[in-house]
Amino acid sequence: MLKNTRQIFSVAKSEFISWITNPRIIILGALLIFIKGLAIDPLAARAERFGETLVIFEPFISVGNSQMLLMLIPFSFLILLSDYPRLGGNTLFFISRIGKRNWLWGQFLFLLAAIFAFLTFILLSSFVFSGGRFDTSWSDAVTKYNARFPNEAFNFDSLLLPSNIYNQISMVRAVAETFILLSAYLFILSLIIYLFKILFNNGTVGLAAALTIILLGLITTALATETKWAFPMANAVIWLHYDEILSRQIYPMWGSYLYFGVLITALGALNFPAVRKLRFTEN
Repeated sequence: MLKNTRQIFSVAKSEFISWITNPRIIILGALLIFIKGLAIDPLAARAERFGETLVIFEPFISVGNSQMLLMLIPFSFLILLSDYPRLGGNTLFFISRIGKRNWLWGQFLFLLAAIFAFLTFILLSSFVFSGGRFDTSWSDAVTKYNARFPNEAFNFDSLLLPSNIYNQISMVRAVAETFILLSAYLFILSLIIYLFKILFNNGTVGLAAALTIILLGLITTALATETKWAFPMANAVIWLHYDEILSRQIYPMWGSYLYFGVLITALGALNFPAVRKLRFTEN
């Protein structure tokens, strides 16, 4: 058992180092430009007009609940992940030593590490760019802005942090659930890519399938149809679960956690019979 654990961690470590040193990691810089322009700067401008600073956690919550950024964030992560799992080169020799199951468990551990690093980078960058203060309560610039400037209540900027969040849950819970639900969303998309790559030794099919799920989630969420709950995107957006004013849930949070748990378990399980039939290339 100890030997298996070491092998699993060895796979995850090797893949993570390769992933984080890949030149494609520069995509994070482009993503930050969009995040800053679409979410952080508008929130900071509203806070300045209100005469108060943001709380450093508020931009990240906004980023993790913006429908536009919930298309860009998964898309950016999938581009970074598009070469994985690596099935060429020394992979055949590596797997012959540790076994396919250990290799796959190592891949899952790598995915968790990559997702955690990716979202932590966004979280910390949001802290830096916010120019805000540390607090665990919502700022007046967020909760009272629309009352002071009612003519702007329906502007795009006002939707960055809708009252469905700050009227219903605490700051700490909002940060935690945003991070957890985004992680689950990215993990599901990653498992889809892995499944198709292992089955067909072709990452394009899996990437296309994952992008299709992102687009369908975006469309159904924008149209506000009940079918949106069949896709990961809506389940990852906290404010969609809550009423704007009344203290009630439109869709139960436990339902989304159950959704992610079942889907992750099913996709993870499907990867194991697929990996048993895996054939490797030498290039």
